[in-house]
Amino acid sequence: MSIFINKAEITDQEIGQEMQYHPAPNQEQAWHMAAQSLVIRQLLLQQAVENGLCQDVDSVSPGEDEKLIDQLLEKEIVVPEADESTCRRFYDNHPDSFKDEKTGERVTFELAQANIRDYLHTKAMRIAVTEYIKALSYNAKIKGFELDNI
Repeated sequence: MSIFINKAEITDQEIGQEMQYHPAPNQEQAWHMAAQSLVIRQLLLQQAVENGLCQDVDSVSPGEDEKLIDQLLEKEIVVPEADESTCRRFYDNHPDSFKDEKTGERVTFELAQANIRDYLHTKAMRIAVTEYIKALSYNAKIKGFELDNI
């Protein structure tokens, strides 16, 4: 059964082709993961069109879609950098996370700060992207599939 995102159709054949990229314990889970991936891709590409980043979804060539989605997310999602006090709080609240593998001693905040900042930025970006996709899905007409646990 096809899935429709606004007026765009995702066919069973497309989902079947996508399944190879989504290993799962069973075929049903692989189908669900593949369908979810294609629905999210379609939502993001439709938003890229709406934002004027490309003419239409059908004109996007293979390989160009990822660049276009990255461009969209860079434009739409802004995540502030964690400041020193935020990094320090994280360091103080997770003492076991910053041990030297060889000595077992806790590494200094100064050595850990850049990694903490990068970790917090990545975590915030993942949350922001998930919320952005949820917002796109709430504003779209999706038939034949329910986005969940993204």
